[in-house]
Amino acid sequence: MPSAEPQRAERWDTAPVERRVLGVVRTLTALDRLLDVLPVLADDMRVETRFAVAAGSEFAANLTDQLHRTQARVADWEQAIGKDFDLAISPSGNGPLHELEMPVLTLPHGAGHHKLRATESGVAEEVSGLSAAQLMHEGRVVPAVVGLSHPSQLIALRRDCPAAAPRAEVIGDPCFARLQASLPMREQYRAALGTGRRKLVVLASTWGPHSLFGRQGGLARDLVAALPADYQVALVLHPNIWSRHEGLQIRTWLQAALRDGLVLVPRLRKWQAALVAADVVISDHGSLSCYAAALGKPLLLAAFGTGEVVPGSPMALLGERAKRLDTTGDLRAQIDSARPVPDHQQLADLAFQDRACERLRGLIYRQLDLPEPPWPAPAAPVDLFSPG
Repeated sequence: MPSAEPQRAERWDTAPVERRVLGVVRTLTALDRLLDVLPVLADDMRVETRFAVAAGSEFAANLTDQLHRTQARVADWEQAIGKDFDLAISPSGNGPLHELEMPVLTLPHGAGHHKLRATESGVAEEVSGLSAAQLMHEGRVVPAVVGLSHPSQLIALRRDCPAAAPRAEVIGDPCFARLQASLPMREQYRAALGTGRRKLVVLASTWGPHSLFGRQGGLARDLVAALPADYQVALVLHPNIWSRHEGLQIRTWLQAALRDGLVLVPRLRKWQAALVAADVVISDHGSLSCYAAALGKPLLLAAFGTGEVVPGSPMALLGERAKRLDTTGDLRAQIDSARPVPDHQQLADLAFQDRACERLRGLIYRQLDLPEPPWPAPAAPVDLFSPG
């Protein structure tokens, strides 16, 4: 008996597409996260992914152009909200997700939900990504599934948006799983970066005035000036910094450091390789600090926006335990003496779940009403990065 016709294949398609997924992005951060998690759909020609930009973010500049540079198939919003898709995946609860005529899966766009919700005047007393302001519209819960990276986040969800709690599902963090899978190949990442036998110091900044870049904008320049030739310094800036200020301005601000050898990590999909390769990480209250600590990387904090961090969260605990960098002191001595955050494995256990890629793939296929492929869903190593 012949098999049923694919449900989504169109007249000019070659692939036997049966289901179509919409990746919803409002910022570069969301796009970076989606490109990190969508490998769970790798090799399955039954599932096609297209992307759409949900308007409204202050950090959406040139986002459509960036999607085209990744060679993604892009749908305009009016096309996206119709019935041509079977599931939408959004690494944010913000934006007009209520307009979509398909189930929506929301995911954290960082290392869990560790920041308070940003507002025009500061932060709200709600966890970003888990608040009613983000998950509800006109009294209705918008997402069909609210993805969490750890069971502890259920407490915040029940407090900030109790109506959404029955739709929560603990997935874990596929990004952290991919970083872990990449560590055995660390020397390959270091070779691609041109690190060699040098000690690689990665500076990483979240966005906003309380971030490393906001508080210590000259630290990259000071490090490359202070450290001898057997050190390499790389700078990772949050995608919101790139979106707000753009590359020309950022490189102008970093001109002296770049001239003296600073590696400026590109805005999208390359920070992961730098983190895997790093010997020491200097950061703030951004997600990269949490990933670095959980991986056991020696970590120093050069800034920390305590007022933006969810009290009692793994990030708040990291802020209490991690050693601060004294920017007026001997930078090299502090880097050489840097150690992993005390009890970093406990931090990892408090922030992440195991089998994240397996959990996420199972959830997506249940939502698509498709049997999972017969092959396993391992965490794929992150992409290599070679400075241009």
